[in-house]
Amino acid sequence: MAKNIDSYQKLIERYKRTLLSPPDSETLLRMIEYHITPEEADFLVRLSYSPSTPRKLSKRLGVPVEELMEKLDIFAKRGLVFRKKGETPNKNLYRLSDMFFSFYRMPWWAGKDDQYHRDLAPLVNQYYINKMAGELTGYHTQGLRSVPVNQTVEDPRTIIPYEDIVNLMDEMEYYSVSNCACRQRHNMDPNFEESKYPLHVCFHFNDLGRYCDDIGVGTNVSKEEVLEMLKNCADAGLVHGLSNQISEADTLCNCDPDYCLFLEPIVKMPGIVPRGHQHSNYIREIDEEKCVKCGLCAKKCPIHAIEFIKEEKKLNFTPERCLGCGVCAHLCPKDAISMKKRDEDVDVPKDLMDFVMRLIKERGIDFATWTKNDPDK
Repeated sequence: MAKNIDSYQKLIERYKRTLLSPPDSETLLRMIEYHITPEEADFLVRLSYSPSTPRKLSKRLGVPVEELMEKLDIFAKRGLVFRKKGETPNKNLYRLSDMFFSFYRMPWWAGKDDQYHRDLAPLVNQYYINKMAGELTGYHTQGLRSVPVNQTVEDPRTIIPYEDIVNLMDEMEYYSVSNCACRQRHNMDPNFEESKYPLHVCFHFNDLGRYCDDIGVGTNVSKEEVLEMLKNCADAGLVHGLSNQISEADTLCNCDPDYCLFLEPIVKMPGIVPRGHQHSNYIREIDEEKCVKCGLCAKKCPIHAIEFIKEEKKLNFTPERCLGCGVCAHLCPKDAISMKKRDEDVDVPKDLMDFVMRLIKERGIDFATWTKNDPDK
């Protein structure tokens, strides 16, 4: 038993060598014990977060190439290893997946409803609520940024290219759709009610999209199908949440306030917590002459930035909380709400490296120390 615990503790330490370092918890240990055997943990801890070819890994690990690839491909199908397919299998690139990907994203994309996932879900949900939420959302730079529903922008000529959903989809080469991981893992947990929102709305692009389709947790779709599904998501009151960088985005979620990893904490925290998704460059503006004070916008706002005082027929708006998602404007029955440009531009990371360096700085991490224990460094 002590040997098993040692194997898991070493893997936890490897998981901590990421930007989303998992806080210590007995629940974290139980999650890993349930999902990974001690022998698998001993193997995974030897892998790097940097992509490597099978031949390079074989030489470093001392495992024959064919045997190694068979093992890595099994781990890739479980989300414990990320695989980028090459022109031939020998040119595949493999890297260790971080804990967040292995437990909170990939296991739920296929929408499997079985005892394994029903046993895993309460563990990952409990750990998130008690420990992981603060690590994920407690800093300025967030993993997703809000993208407004296009037709809600007051003057379409002012919409910024990296916030134009049609323009963004034009830039992608490959499209895949999966189940929403957040809603799926809550649906599997008896401690939560089943989500009332649509499930098949989580989009992945390019390399991540190909990976999802390749391992059977996604479905290849066309750009036109994506745009049609996004319209349905807007009609359902979901927030478009895109990877928080101008280029190299690989994920577009359609988030609800009940179970989204990023929105759930802000909704349940008292007072003003201006986080959640990184807000867009737009903010709600209301035409008082058109507004009939029905209160629908307050009901549909995903982070309670609008309060409806029914007795006074009055709306109170807290701009610090507004994501600029456009849900209120899109659903307003009187077209009384539009999204206007904020006074100051939001500083969005340029690319993945810029995003990573911001996370490192905000967490007070020394980059050299952070990378020195990587097996491939």
